[in-house]
Amino acid sequence: MAHVIAPNAQIGADLSRCRPLIVDPFLSNRTLLRETLKEMGCAQVFDCGRLRDAVLSIENDHPNVLFIDWSKQTDAPEFLRMLRHHANPHRFLPVVVMTAYASLDHIAQLRDVGATEIMVRPWSHAMVASRMRSIALQPRLYIQGGGFFGPDRRRRRLDYLGADRRRHENWQGADRRHTETARWDGQERRQGRAGFMPLERRDAPRT
Repeated sequence: MAHVIAPNAQIGADLSRCRPLIVDPFLSNRTLLRETLKEMGCAQVFDCGRLRDAVLSIENDHPNVLFIDWSKQTDAPEFLRMLRHHANPHRFLPVVVMTAYASLDHIAQLRDVGATEIMVRPWSHAMVASRMRSIALQPRLYIQGGGFFGPDRRRRRLDYLGADRRRHENWQGADRRHTETARWDGQERRQGRAGFMPLERRDAPRT
């Protein structure tokens, strides 16, 4: 069962309270992003080039946003696994991953280890502003369950009104879809009910 958890604190619209930490092995990249964040109103911006220095900065400087590089020099997914661990007191820290890896597989990997936002290189001033607005003005709840902890991975909230809309109260309907039939008379496939077959068995030969 998944649990929804509110983060400990929110940054708010005033970015002067934002204390970003930039982790990037290249000084030029750190300088460019540091100046960009200061232009947006961040009063304090920290930066370092190594992950072990990032751990110390998180402990000592108490940043409330982390920008981290993902490249051959920096293993952002592994760092996120460590950061989101249940015993880590800083596990609610919002994390923006900066990377040139832009495939759907890479994005899914970052999502599944608890990244808050992703910035694909080369990023722009507008892209940084967009990520900061998302973190400051629309913070996501955190989800814990099924071995995952991190920001809610479901980004879209659509008011879908079609025939296939899922309705919790219509639990006896086929896949909880909104239908005119009050009850589903076909094979029941929900866990715990007659006829349920786990996913790993559904493609197995019938005996």
